[in-house]
Amino acid sequence: MNTTLLNQALRDPAVRAVVLDDGDHRLLDGLDLDAVRADPKPIIGTGGATFVHLELWRECGLVGYHGDGEVQPSPLRLTGECWVPGRARGVLLGGSLGALRAMLGAGLPRLDGAILLLTGERTQGLGQVDRQLTHLIRAGALQGIRGIAVGHFTGFDGLVDRDWNLDDVLTDHLHALGVPVLADLLIGPGRPPVPIGVPAVIDTTEALLTIG
Repeated sequence: MNTTLLNQALRDPAVRAVVLDDGDHRLLDGLDLDAVRADPKPIIGTGGATFVHLELWRECGLVGYHGDGEVQPSPLRLTGECWVPGRARGVLLGGSLGALRAMLGAGLPRLDGAILLLTGERTQGLGQVDRQLTHLIRAGALQGIRGIAVGHFTGFDGLVDRDWNLDDVLTDHLHALGVPVLADLLIGPGRPPVPIGVPAVIDTTEALLTIG
């Protein structure tokens, strides 16, 4: 989908939800924010949809939906695996790691006070994930986050590089941030949508992420 088609959907009163199955930062050029404010409607998708979710949350306060399929009623309660213990409360923000990295210096909202959601899609190897996280951390983009929810990274199952797998790369970076981390959550491509831009709580004692 391009910006023209997206704007047509946003302006059409007969359209009550928009599903984005692709896209990148170019979707943000010329996005009709007035149409979003006049008639808010859910935008559902993963990957490139993260650009739109975060832009519209920042500019219009619109809640987006990260995932595929039907939107589920809130609150959502998802179980995962504790990587770093603790309890944290904040607004759930984030999505595709690649999109977050690409938004550095080009519209990435402030994430301080947030529960950061991370999912991903393999386009290269583990080194790509390492670089993306390194850039976000060194740029200070993750300063002040309160917790991290790690969802699904597609295409990495069984991938090993110099004795490291995806979990090794993620934990190497995320442990150092000093906030609770709950991983292995059923969030991301092929999983039911979760709302982005709503309150969430991580409680690793129960290995539970509560959204909404």
